[in-house]
Amino acid sequence: MQRMLDLAPVPQVPLFRTSSHRPDESDRIRQRAAAGELTRIGRGLFVDTAAWQPLRSAEQHRVRIEAVADRIRPDRVLSHVSAAVVLAVPLVTDPPDRVHLTTPGADGRTTNATFIVHADLDPTGDRSTVRTSDGLRTHGPERVAADLALTFPLVDAVVALDDLLRRGTDRARVRESIERRGPKGRRRALTAVDLADPESGSPGESVLRVRFDQLGTERPVLQHRFRQAGWPDIVVDFWFPAAGVVVEFDGEVKYRGGRMRAGRSVEDVVVAEKHREDRLRAMPGVRAVVRLTWSDLWDEGLLRAALRRAGVRMRR
Repeated sequence: MQRMLDLAPVPQVPLFRTSSHRPDESDRIRQRAAAGELTRIGRGLFVDTAAWQPLRSAEQHRVRIEAVADRIRPDRVLSHVSAAVVLAVPLVTDPPDRVHLTTPGADGRTTNATFIVHADLDPTGDRSTVRTSDGLRTHGPERVAADLALTFPLVDAVVALDDLLRRGTDRARVRESIERRGPKGRRRALTAVDLADPESGSPGESVLRVRFDQLGTERPVLQHRFRQAGWPDIVVDFWFPAAGVVVEFDGEVKYRGGRMRAGRSVEDVVVAEKHREDRLRAMPGVRAVVRLTWSDLWDEGLLRAALRRAGVRMRR
């Protein structure tokens, strides 16, 4: 499968540095920070507050990486969640303030206010790296996938792995990298690798698949296509054939995103969705259509109730 390693762009945010060699300029920077015009993001590092605040958390982390790039030793590689940010991997949990690196050697883990430096626990494994336009290096996608699977909670790991597999990452090599490590986190990581599916259409769908597994439902068919002569095909997020239930995940992007709306108003999108759902309910074998939102994903009681009403069996 062809790799698609488009990297996350660096947001254009004015960066200011204090220095003992420029005391007058540094004093003005601190005064602007005290007035709220600048925001401190690290030791001696400040950004324009108006440009910083609208950024998503992953974009802010990418700015942090850029800001400390000259403090990264040449033998260290961006890794874990910081590599995920550079590789534009979607994240469920906001990335931390500190930048994650990996250093050669098994006893090299250190932390400070700027960096979390991991020891290289897979020295015989994949040594490939991806270089950014500004000269930084991250591990290759298989190594990044293994690191995330071993350190992320299950939900976060599956979201990341779904995306990386969809972009050409080799599942077998990810598994091999995990199995070369120590036992810490291995079982959860291998579970994430088994659950990961490149057919998942969005981070919300990835989270929902983990929830289905945790509840013990039958494993749904992803992106199932319903066909009806004379009509456009309908592709659904999840199809539970034994229960005859379609489950659709409604993210806000469907209604807010211009690309998804294709120039239509929100009202037009809602009407079209209603007609689509009416067609789905009339398809042979379809007993129920369930629509779930982000709030349902984090409330087990709501999710169980919705699936139970529709007739989806849960073993756990």
